[in-house]
Amino acid sequence: MSRDVITVGSTMRILLLYRGEYSQWHERFMNYLEEQTDGEAMINSIQNGDQPLPVIAQVSLAGNAQNAPPTLKDPKFWTAEEKKTRKIDRLARSLLIQGILNDIYSLIDSNETAKDLWDALKRQMRGSKYGEQDRKAVILYEYETFKANEGEQLIDTYLCYLQVINDSKKCGYKKDN
Repeated sequence: MSRDVITVGSTMRILLLYRGEYSQWHERFMNYLEEQTDGEAMINSIQNGDQPLPVIAQVSLAGNAQNAPPTLKDPKFWTAEEKKTRKIDRLARSLLIQGILNDIYSLIDSNETAKDLWDALKRQMRGSKYGEQDRKAVILYEYETFKANEGEQLIDTYLCYLQVINDSKKCGYKKDN
């Protein structure tokens, strides 16, 4: 009975993101969202963010309002669809924030939409394109130079090897590369 409670509880909460564990957390977070009501809509909001905030188009009789920035529509006048979209985005952003430690969140907390927050988090955790290339180079080097340490137990060597193989697969390396 207690094992069932633990199992159910672990699938019902968001796991925290720790530095260096982004790819695992990303997968678990997406799985968590899929199980939620409106999970597909939240995933769409996070990944695509193609739902801009409702705005009022500026119209001028003189024809000089083309350069004026659009103003946000008052939430009292939003359609039901606009309200639902905004609610889903806020919920997705809220769930995302719940899975991030304060020291990480403080670096990206200025982002207002779920997609912006998601993209900023991805950049923060993965780094730039050059950082990604450096990480791949390190993983390839670890693979090419892997060997057992003297006095190390076979199980420890095997676990280290599995980690190197897993990391190389995540980077897109295959046996024939």
